[in-house]
Amino acid sequence: MGLRRIIGSLWAFANLAFACLLILPWLATKPQSRVARRLERLFFGWITKGFGLDVRCEGRAAPHALFIANHISWADIPVLASVLDADFVAKSEIRQWPLIGWLARRYNPVFIDRERRGRAGAHAAAVRQRLEDRRSVILCPEGTTSVGTAILPFRTSLFSAADDAAIVQPVVIRYLDRAGNALCTKRQREVAWIDDDDLLSGAARVAREHILVKLVFLPPMKVSDFPDRKALAEAAHAAMSKAYATAPKRPR
Repeated sequence: MGLRRIIGSLWAFANLAFACLLILPWLATKPQSRVARRLERLFFGWITKGFGLDVRCEGRAAPHALFIANHISWADIPVLASVLDADFVAKSEIRQWPLIGWLARRYNPVFIDRERRGRAGAHAAAVRQRLEDRRSVILCPEGTTSVGTAILPFRTSLFSAADDAAIVQPVVIRYLDRAGNALCTKRQREVAWIDDDDLLSGAARVAREHILVKLVFLPPMKVSDFPDRKALAEAAHAAMSKAYATAPKRPR
């Protein structure tokens, strides 16, 4: 058992080290270029491996989509970024984080301030511009993370940008044990990143768990099939909640 842990730790370190080596060539590329995007996906792929995350997909991601995902952990970001060539909608305070903020600004997500409701129109316009530029966008409309036992209610303001998406596709994120079973309450909390959790301790907790991350791409939705953004948001929430309810049951 001791040897297995040592080998696992060395493997994790090697993956993280390789991911870090990709930063320098990434900085030498033109931001948002095809080469930069490819290096970003490779980087996040090695990050997930380094933290012991086995990412598996069910279903297929659609091109030029507004992806609607639930939000449980900081790990959601590298997991989704390793699979999707898409722009994130991110909270604006990330820009002020030491080093990470600088790298995030170069990565160029759509930064929004969720506390300034008067900026909702400008935020939606920023998302709409990315979609008009033929970029896919990842939106986590719960507005916050949770322990991951259910899908939280959606904030619907940014759904107004969906008119410029070819389609909207819900994506369900589940953290499971390596056998594909739901995590117990304690392990689920170790994975979740909530409220005042700091990034370093949260990353360490995830690394200890060695878990399976399952991304379920649900059937795409045509925006034209819904009378307004609230109806679209309700349909996406219902589909994701149903998929979550049929996922592996939590062990007692």
